[in-house]
Amino acid sequence: MNIHLVVLKPFDGFKRGDVITDAPAVQKILAGPQAGFVVRVSAKGI
Repeated sequence: MNIHLVVLKPFDGFKRGDVITDAPAVQKILAGPQAGFVVRVSAKGI
């Protein structure tokens, strides 16, 4: 199962509602200070 991110608060060129699907980007964001600006969503079947 993959994890994607949905942006809640704009940062680094992402705007509210953007979906981040790139696995390395997801890991980097979750490990950094922007982790509070996104929510995780399950990408089952994608």
